[in-house]
Amino acid sequence: MSAPVERVVVYGGGVAAPMAALAIARAFGRLGTQVTWIDTAEAPSPHAALVGLPDLVSFHRLLGIGDSALIGSASATLNMGQQFAGWAGGGDTFLHAYGDVGSAFAALPFVQHWTRARHAGLRVALEDFSLAAAAAKEGRAGEARDPATRQAVRHGWHLDAAGYAALLRAACERVGVTILPGADARPHDGDGSLERIVLADGEAVTGDLFVDADGALVGLLDPQGAAPDNVFCDRVIRGSAAPLDPLPLYSRVAAHDAGWAALIPLGDRLAVEIAYAGARMSDDSARAVLARIAGRPVEAGETEPVRATRRARPWVSNCVAIGRAAGAAPLLDGAELLLLQLAVAQLVLLWPIDRSVMPEALIYNEELAGSHARVGDFTAQHFRLNARNGERFWDDARAAPVSAELAGKIDLFAARGMFAHFNHEAHVEDGWALCMAGHGVVPRSFDPQASLVADQALMAEFQRQLRAVAVDVRGMETHAGALARIRSGGG
Repeated sequence: MSAPVERVVVYGGGVAAPMAALAIARAFGRLGTQVTWIDTAEAPSPHAALVGLPDLVSFHRLLGIGDSALIGSASATLNMGQQFAGWAGGGDTFLHAYGDVGSAFAALPFVQHWTRARHAGLRVALEDFSLAAAAAKEGRAGEARDPATRQAVRHGWHLDAAGYAALLRAACERVGVTILPGADARPHDGDGSLERIVLADGEAVTGDLFVDADGALVGLLDPQGAAPDNVFCDRVIRGSAAPLDPLPLYSRVAAHDAGWAALIPLGDRLAVEIAYAGARMSDDSARAVLARIAGRPVEAGETEPVRATRRARPWVSNCVAIGRAAGAAPLLDGAELLLLQLAVAQLVLLWPIDRSVMPEALIYNEELAGSHARVGDFTAQHFRLNARNGERFWDDARAAPVSAELAGKIDLFAARGMFAHFNHEAHVEDGWALCMAGHGVVPRSFDPQASLVADQALMAEFQRQLRAVAVDVRGMETHAGALARIRSGGG
């Protein structure tokens, strides 16, 4: 007979620890599993904001987090995409929207027909055929109503990090998670596994499984297991400015000569952050650039170093690392929350059957390594494909090594508008297509079957899809209307 996991200890603070504690308690509390969270009191910066992708909406159902609570506690706004500005130099922009791009027809993906038309002189951008992109740019939220559109529109959330952490903590309290103060707590190991964590008052907390959101626990068991990871920007400054009105449905990522700055619209403020290479920009210059890109006065916090590490074995013995303890996330594309969500979901999926032996660790480590690699690839494409010339930071970023998988993905799309699929993919094909096309990659060729569609029929189909998108956008509610409906309990 196996010995089930009965006592779980979660160690850390911020968003990661309460998210893990809540997910475990809701998934296994009915089986008698006791969850204790040792709170290290690490709190998100008061200026920090999180970008949540659409999959977070369904993940919240596991956590029991309602949409109206997000708006009330985390100043949440709807997130339908991310706009990139200046990545080719000048005033260029494109929108990575969360939804379909065009509707397939003649048994081929839409991008094949768009590529053929571009070679014939079409000047309509790929994103113009996306209902999600058109709606986001018009400040409209909703779903396709015209059957002729046949496009999915998805949304995630923009979240105040401190408010989100507080919301998760309150949810932990409601489901019976025991929360203990963890300042000056000391973990103890023995025979290659964790035995207990001794609190400042001398109380010893034992468990069958330890979940590490801090890094101290897994670092004790595997002190040489964290390898440094390269980053383009090694410094970040976060701040806040007056809220935007009307509220955009997307965040904005604007390139500057030594990195990038992000504007994340929240209900009560505009969260801003600038990431930059300290060797190429001073802290004072970064603050000035941030205010310029924000277009309004900014209350900026302290400069924070960016240190990237990655663990090959985030699950060691009876200790499972999540969040930054498992490896630093890229600073773009909502990667931080996405990778945390994937780690917590994997832990729930691979919950150990026997506390005395945990072979599930092998799969967990493989899954997290793959997820970090593929999510990292999605962010790395922006730097590889940037078209800013004559700036040392961007020239170096473009020349930086990328994974063989990303290189192959870019090469295949550039050749014929197709995508290679690898294990652990976290982003859909249309998201890749919007980003690559937005960065100026037009496939050199297309599926020969696309040539079977007559020119007039192709143009008629394009016009039909553009009309359907316009009609659907006009029928959607405003961002403010959608937030008010959700806040009142309208779903």
